[in-house]
Amino acid sequence: MIKLILCTLLLSSVTSSAQTKGSIAVIDFVKIKNDKRTEALYFYENNWKVYRDSALKKKYIISYRLLTTKTDSIANFDIILLTEYSDSLQLKLSEERFQKIIKEMRPNGPKLLNDLKPSDFRQNVFTKWSETLFYSDLKR
Repeated sequence: MIKLILCTLLLSSVTSSAQTKGSIAVIDFVKIKNDKRTEALYFYENNWKVYRDSALKKKYIISYRLLTTKTDSIANFDIILLTEYSDSLQLKLSEERFQKIIKEMRPNGPKLLNDLKPSDFRQNVFTKWSETLFYSDLKR
């Protein structure tokens, strides 16, 4: 129940700056394993972010965010990854498109710190999908 409330609050806060009504956000909740925070953040900055920057340029996605949080008794995750698509069609095409981007950008595999494989430093706890019903177009 607490995870549901947390997800609801998170979804309402991250979609408040969404660019498109009806956009779809995919949100992954990730647990850092074995105190390997440095390796996990390196991985996401040098792979996940790079792939999303490419997807933004190609207009496959409309936004992305990496958020960090502290693990507590309510939520067993440390990182929240959010990728926003303009609509469900773009989401449906995402796996194929990201595989192509990954093959183009990292044909020999992801950049890793200390030669640790992703399974050594992260665990995907759960994933949620959400649709934007209304939003505020905040300019910073």
